[in-house]
Amino acid sequence: MDGEVNITQLARLLQPAFDSERLDEMHNAVTRYFGNKLGPAPLDGLHPSKTMELGCGSGAWAIQAAKQFPDAEVVAIDRHPLPDRSLPPNITFQLADLAQKLDFEDQMFDIVHARWVMVHVTRGRGKPGGLLLIEDGDFVSIAESGGPATRGILHKFNEIQKGLGVDVELGRKIESILMSLGDFSDIHMRKVSAPFGANGPDEALNQLGLGIKKSIREFYKTLSQRMHDQGLTPELLRGFEEELELDDNPCVVDLYFCWARRSMA
Repeated sequence: MDGEVNITQLARLLQPAFDSERLDEMHNAVTRYFGNKLGPAPLDGLHPSKTMELGCGSGAWAIQAAKQFPDAEVVAIDRHPLPDRSLPPNITFQLADLAQKLDFEDQMFDIVHARWVMVHVTRGRGKPGGLLLIEDGDFVSIAESGGPATRGILHKFNEIQKGLGVDVELGRKIESILMSLGDFSDIHMRKVSAPFGANGPDEALNQLGLGIKKSIREFYKTLSQRMHDQGLTPELLRGFEEELELDDNPCVVDLYFCWARRSMA
């Protein structure tokens, strides 16, 4: 299979899980953890003229960016339409498939952002200008730290993803990929391990873990309704949900927040 076919197939499988309320809640969980900021990248004091978000989902990040940078044009891109919601006047939405060539070859962006999206793009290697922000998770970390039911459902879903050419460990590889391209300088990576059991000493991190756990639980609940014939059975889902609610749940998800600047050369 080539990359375009793979992402189209994957998007069809995941489509029922792209509900705006779930994505809004996950965005809010991340921004609360970072002190109500857009993320860990040093964006304060910047005055971008053009910002792009790849795979904008519900539009939550793009809306917050548009409010933080009211003088900037914010271009939000996704293969699914935005939900019916109020948008700042400086947001432009474009319906597009990230596996296809985008119509921005002759344009420069000061900030390009992608959250929880690059892991779904097979063999994709974008090279935008300005400051690149890529944020993704590592599904393997959930399987490695969880109980038997968690490992079972994650291994099955990861097996499906790998069959479509998706790298389920992309999050932990982002930094090395950017370094290997040779197009970016000043590369930074921040790894955050969020506990689903909310049993750590850092309350902000506990709340992030609870927010991500809720989102993942809803994601798999919706997904299993469409993919039960591929192995995501109701039995696997029930066991997974029971383990998620254990008080001593050891499961963590590793989240990777990377920012880098495009080399002038």
